[in-house]
Amino acid sequence: MDTLASMVPNLIIEMCGYLAGALVLLTFYTKTMIQLRYIAICSNFAFIIYATLVQLNPILVLHALLLPLNLFRLWQLKKLIADVSEASEGDFSIDWLLPYMSRRHMRRGEYLFHEGDHANQMFYISRGTLYLPEVSVERGAGQMIGEIGLFSPHLKRISSAQCKTDCDLLSITDTKVLDLYYQNPKFGIYLIRLITGRLIQDVDRMKNQR
Repeated sequence: MDTLASMVPNLIIEMCGYLAGALVLLTFYTKTMIQLRYIAICSNFAFIIYATLVQLNPILVLHALLLPLNLFRLWQLKKLIADVSEASEGDFSIDWLLPYMSRRHMRRGEYLFHEGDHANQMFYISRGTLYLPEVSVERGAGQMIGEIGLFSPHLKRISSAQCKTDCDLLSITDTKVLDLYYQNPKFGIYLIRLITGRLIQDVDRMKNQR
């Protein structure tokens, strides 16, 4: 190590140290996580070179450990962005949600919930038809219902839901919905699309009633 350090001019060694410090400082000014990870990786390389030249083993070990960690986090971020992009362009399958859902059977005429009820579940209609009297809308097999209430400011149902026929439903709790929303970008994109689509339908219906 003494031989290596003696072969490198002191000015270059000092510049490596300043560069490493400047890169650390720059991470506090970045606005995105991708930029932060790239700069942190460059800083790790600079500190590894500097610590090797001046024989600062604790710093060398620290940044030798931080480098693969930052590379891994960068890979995770890029994968998340790719998953979100794929989700925004593709279709969502309900199949992977089934293990988190509970089955429920309801008879014709029964109410699944009433307007103003506390919204703590979202439902998937596997068989039958539900009628929303306040907005004169039907929801059939293969459709979700109750998702807007979970994201409303006061967690209240904005309409009632009555079984127009015998219905088989799958329900999922609000806690699990929020967990999956953060864990799975495809599910998050699906919910955003679903809620936006419902709002667009409501606007179109109001226009047609004028």
